[in-house]
Amino acid sequence: MTYLPTLRRDRKGALVLDGGAAAREQIGLLADLYREDPEGVGDLLIDIGDLKEQVERERCLNGLGQAELMRDAIVQDLLEDIGGAEFRLDPRENHHALAQARGLAYRAQLIADVARCRADELAALTAIARGERERGRPVLSPGPRLAG
Repeated sequence: MTYLPTLRRDRKGALVLDGGAAAREQIGLLADLYREDPEGVGDLLIDIGDLKEQVERERCLNGLGQAELMRDAIVQDLLEDIGGAEFRLDPRENHHALAQARGLAYRAQLIADVARCRADELAALTAIARGERERGRPVLSPGPRLAG
């Protein structure tokens, strides 16, 4: 099972870290739990939805209330019922993740290098333009003094 997020490009070419494999596994386990106890799981999901609305209302009161803590506790219990959300990593998968992370770091460094070079070019062009502007300005001399 590939449960680590994978790096891919979306339709517009942007990089995306896709965690769909882990989510599909969790949803499958939730469906199995629902098959065993539809009424209990259904009630928990309704409670989570109701508490979400209450959490949003409490945020308007600067976080006063316990709805978020209650919702998080129910979600945590449900996650534990379906095997938790922690996955033990296979060393082979670790290697794949490490390779992806190194690839991301390499691409980020290339982008940073190009940006740094462009910033240096813009700084040099700005200095040249500033020098040319100042050379083109007439030298202002003090005006005649009035006898006083």
